[in-house]
Amino acid sequence: MKLRKLMAGFLAASTALSLAACSSGNDSSAGSGSSAADSSANSGANSSANSGADTSSSADSLAASGEKLTLTVLTHRTDRKDDGTLAEMTKSFEEANNCTVVYQAFTDYSTDVPTMMNTTDYGDVLMIPDTVKLEDLSNFFEPLGTYDEMNAKYMWADKKMYDNTVYGIAHLGTIAGGICYNKRIWKEAGITELPKTPADFVADLKLIAEKTDAIPYYTNFANADWTLVQWASLVNSASGSKTYETDILTSKRDLFVPGDAYYEVYKLMFDIFKDPTLHEEDPATSDWEGCKKAINDGKIATMVMGSWAVSQFKEAGENPDDIGYMPAPFSVNGKQYAESTADYCLGVNKNRSDEIKELGKKYITWFVEESGFAQKEGSVCALRGSAMPDYLTDFADCEFFVTETAPEGLVGVWDAINNDSEVGTWQGDAANFKIQIAEAAFAGEGDDKFESIIADANSKWNTTRDANADFQAYIEANG
Repeated sequence: MKLRKLMAGFLAASTALSLAACSSGNDSSAGSGSSAADSSANSGANSSANSGADTSSSADSLAASGEKLTLTVLTHRTDRKDDGTLAEMTKSFEEANNCTVVYQAFTDYSTDVPTMMNTTDYGDVLMIPDTVKLEDLSNFFEPLGTYDEMNAKYMWADKKMYDNTVYGIAHLGTIAGGICYNKRIWKEAGITELPKTPADFVADLKLIAEKTDAIPYYTNFANADWTLVQWASLVNSASGSKTYETDILTSKRDLFVPGDAYYEVYKLMFDIFKDPTLHEEDPATSDWEGCKKAINDGKIATMVMGSWAVSQFKEAGENPDDIGYMPAPFSVNGKQYAESTADYCLGVNKNRSDEIKELGKKYITWFVEESGFAQKEGSVCALRGSAMPDYLTDFADCEFFVTETAPEGLVGVWDAINNDSEVGTWQGDAANFKIQIAEAAFAGEGDDKFESIIADANSKWNTTRDANADFQAYIEANG
């Protein structure tokens, strides 16, 4: 009952917060969640009108005439394409709209799709890559509606928004700031209270190493281009602040500061990775698909993954009830926090015919409101008023928040600095600081190396920030 009241309050607060903040470009993140039971009955008749996108003309005319369109959808969910989930659930959309939906799935989505976007041929509907700057959204994607229109209906409407226009809607959301774990193994290690600090977390992993046969922490380093990026989802929650990244900009402080969230999150990662007794024997040969069953079986105890992974871990073996999701081990004045964030956002390729673009908008509305994908994945549905997932018991004492949108003048500035500096807080290329930190830890290099890596990232960040014209204009105007 306590959790239900907490989550109901969170949803109400989220709605009020989003309605109050009508200009910015928040980038939230990653999970699969719950249902839209209170809206499914009337979403079919009203979704097009309410979404801020006119989806009733050309595609409807084609459907009435009997001509069948083909809609190509790009996705990162290779698993759900391969197991037939996407094709099966899409049959109702195809029948209702007299069309065929073809899914193209990419194992390395964050690299392959941006490369495709150097042409005009990058599918009809796609998950918008995070490498696309907010100010460049209009160069690639069709407008879906104004911020006010979309925000009234969907959570995280500002994630892919620029100049008050929304270009993408989250296909699902997650509760960030959490860690997946095997509850049975943690209990067998004698752990009776979940950790609230990095030191507590490392101590608990050592207990697991001593008292069980499980791998305490699984790095998934063989897929580091995206698995290490999961650590970025802990940062805002670790800060406990709705305005954390905006505050970093306006204070002109370093990105990595001891005691601050970016520093503390990645120092914890370094400390775990540098101790070979706490992770798999050879991280370079880790296996993402194989680890799902391993954590379900209790061969792995812990992984930093967003809440989107909970359902996959539960489905991977015979022990779904052993899979838990705990708050990240960071506290601010004794209090733990968790951020509600959006995963990839669905957008429509602006270079397509009017008929395809209208059908693409219909698809996005259907996917978010009616497909049930978020619910089946154990994630948070972007449609306001949707139920929350049931695995958040361990978060009962956490305070939930939605990151506030950046103030006018700073919309898109964080992303521009992040990309132009090549620091890439949400990227995982070979030169990224996350990869460097992990490799240094595995090589047994000491804290001096960690400090050197983050000092380099700070230097790149500060140089790019100070050269950013929009940032300088904001500082001059606001002091």
